[in-house]
Amino acid sequence: MTRSTTAPGTTAPPHHHNHCCGTHAGDSGSPPMPSASRRQWVKGLAAAPLLAGPCAMAHADSPKPAPGAIRPAAELAQDFRHLARGVEAVARIESFTLAPSTLPWSPSLGELKAGQQVTFFLNGLWWFSKEHGRWLEPGFVFFARVAGSGGASAIHNTMQNTGTLTADRAGRLQIARSAGEFANPQGDLAVPLAQYLAGEGRVEGVAVVWNGPAEDGLLALSARGDVQGLVRAELQRQRQARLMPAGWHNFFAFGDGGIFTEGPGQRIDCETHKNVGILQYPLADQPLRPGLTLDWQWVVDRLPSHLPENQILTHDYLSIAVEFDDGQDITYLWSSSLPVGQVFRCPLPGWDAVETHVVQRSGLADLGKAFDERRDLFEDYRRIVGGKATRAVRVWLIANSLFLRQVGRCAYRRIAIGQTGQLQRIL
Repeated sequence: MTRSTTAPGTTAPPHHHNHCCGTHAGDSGSPPMPSASRRQWVKGLAAAPLLAGPCAMAHADSPKPAPGAIRPAAELAQDFRHLARGVEAVARIESFTLAPSTLPWSPSLGELKAGQQVTFFLNGLWWFSKEHGRWLEPGFVFFARVAGSGGASAIHNTMQNTGTLTADRAGRLQIARSAGEFANPQGDLAVPLAQYLAGEGRVEGVAVVWNGPAEDGLLALSARGDVQGLVRAELQRQRQARLMPAGWHNFFAFGDGGIFTEGPGQRIDCETHKNVGILQYPLADQPLRPGLTLDWQWVVDRLPSHLPENQILTHDYLSIAVEFDDGQDITYLWSSSLPVGQVFRCPLPGWDAVETHVVQRSGLADLGKAFDERRDLFEDYRRIVGGKATRAVRVWLIANSLFLRQVGRCAYRRIAIGQTGQLQRIL
């Protein structure tokens, strides 16, 4: 087991970087999440002479969607209605399509009672950059909420291509799609409507509204058969969701993709494949003053990117991060090839205003080994960010494999933050 306390080497300020996949400039603003149109900024790359090196390699390695990836919702609904014939647990079955022209929250799938559950089954794809062969799974862009007399519930993202919502109030079941275009947990747009409508793709889906517990209904359907393995997938997802580490919650824009699970021996296991997740842990009072440290142990078995992660199209990585009360965060990643100590602002628009990456470890030689790490958060924030934060507010675990659609796998133990002798144990 190895202890590392290495601070990154001296680097240029992270606020201005040129990347082979485009250029961005960081600023001091702190939007709640990325708000720029993926289609607009990535489309410009196709004409840029800078599209070379790692980005060209990523484009060449890009997987292609399977032929017939989109099956019409009406066909799916017909199969589910046939499977559900005579099953009392099924209250009703609704089909839906989300297209680029579909306004957010305009489709309604009927009324729900408080506590009533509904399961979504999705297919299709949404283009992140059609020009570069990058697309998102339908579960990543699909959102639902319940709009009642007292307002709407927080948005619910299935993340996976199946998912179940429990109504926290009586009201209309509304649906929408977003590829990072929502500003807050209420589902308000963070981009102009014209920009939102410029998206490309389609989500076809079926909503099964239950009379009782969703699990009972799913088991009743499963006893009769399945529809493209979707019923089995949702049963498996529900069992995995029960393993969510205690005290942690998902970032509002990403649902539970089954990436993080509670492992034996006070461990959090992480496995990402063509998805993304940010797990957050709220902190007790942790003033940003000299001596504030972050300690953790991790074992990284597999990296989701084999190319430099500071490019837009190759920005798949595993990391642990700390968020500060000014909205900035510093995230410590294990890179496939960038040098230890390199500092760079996130290459994704929106995130470039709030997130700074630090390469904590690099290369493949030490994969599978356990390392104990320590970072001086006060010094890192002062030197790397230089903002006006006064305290650390959350610890994050981040796993992204959306772009190259490969597998990343790691595990965390013994996460703690605080002053010497006054550490808050998180794990």
